Amino acid sequence: MIRKVIFWIHLLSGSVAGVVILMMSITGVILTFQSQMVAFSNRSFSTVEPPSPGAVRLDMDTIVNRANDSEPEAEVTSVTVRPNPKAAYVVNFGRTTTVFVDPYTGEVKGEGNTGLRDLLRSIMYWHRWFGAEGDNRDIAMAITGAGNLVFCLLTITGIFIWWPRKHKLTTFKTNMIPKFDIQGKARDFNWHHTAGFWFLPVLFLISLSGIYISYRWAGDLVYTLTATERPPAQAPPPNDAKWETPRVPLESFITTAKGQVPEWAYITLDIPKPGAKTTILSMSESDSRIPLTRSTLKLNTENAAVVEWIPFSRQNLGSRITTWLRWIHTGEAGGWIGQLIAGIATTAALVLGWTGLSLSYRRLRQYLKRRRTALTNENASQH
Repeated sequence: MIRKVIFWIHLLSGSVAGVVILMMSITGVILTFQSQMVAFSNRSFSTVEPPSPGAVRLDMDTIVNRANDSEPEAEVTSVTVRPNPKAAYVVNFGRTTTVFVDPYTGEVKGEGNTGLRDLLRSIMYWHRWFGAEGDNRDIAMAITGAGNLVFCLLTITGIFIWWPRKHKLTTFKTNMIPKFDIQGKARDFNWHHTAGFWFLPVLFLISLSGIYISYRWAGDLVYTLTATERPPAQAPPPNDAKWETPRVPLESFITTAKGQVPEWAYITLDIPKPGAKTTILSMSESDSRIPLTRSTLKLNTENAAVVEWIPFSRQNLGSRITTWLRWIHTGEAGGWIGQLIAGIATTAALVLGWTGLSLSYRRLRQYLKRRRTALTNENASQH
């Protein structure tokens, strides 16, 4: 009886949310190696040639001023530097505009491959909210959020349904090995079960992390269960704030960060606003989004002294879990291998979604056929 109830929950949930899950899976597969695709397409912008061996880079204030001159209607918010002498500085104007700057000449090389960037951004918007705009975006976000919830439920119920009633090796093999020489319902059943066996645990983590991304209450729940506090959002200084003391050169912040993490792979400096007493630098010991290698450094803007350094291991448990959840969703928490696993698992989700909808349709068609036959027989008996 319990197995039957779980089966119908699985079938009905998948039938209702199947199209949404398919859309998120298709776009998710395309976005699997988004960061690598963007980096490859921007290589002519992100790579520079030093004028001479051991050439000295321009100071950070000069870099920021040159970048600001190229975008007079915007303001630089952060700069990312890498130790490679052939790496351009990456300068951000908020979340929408990024330019590459030659660290030796201050030349603004441009925004990179904007065509690919805009295409991937559009796909990401479809992944998150069907590409909706304005007030419709909230509705679309509610739908995709519900899709993540249902998908997580499907992975849990799917594992229960997959487990054979008879614990025989031959039965397990039937549900573990895909067959490519069969058609119709048998094929859909076999592919649905084998894809589920190999990838449901990974898909559970992807959908669970999707719930965290979709709902603030999910993050709050993590902090509640771990008895830790969510870090407060950093409030910007008042608009009329002035420097209480002269700010040290921006290059001083980079120098302090290099001394704090000698094996750094990249450093991102948040440009302090007027009146701000501290500034934040994000660092990593690997050129990836693996959480274990990342740390945050808070510096005094008056003298670049260390106010606080928080490596990943020193964050509270709630923050560590939510950081892992954020990058597990894309697989980047495990580097390119994690991305590959996530991409293959998301491809399996396409198989699960398509075969699941196909099996549901076949079941519905058989039910309707039986109903028509029963009605025909009933009418015939009455005559």
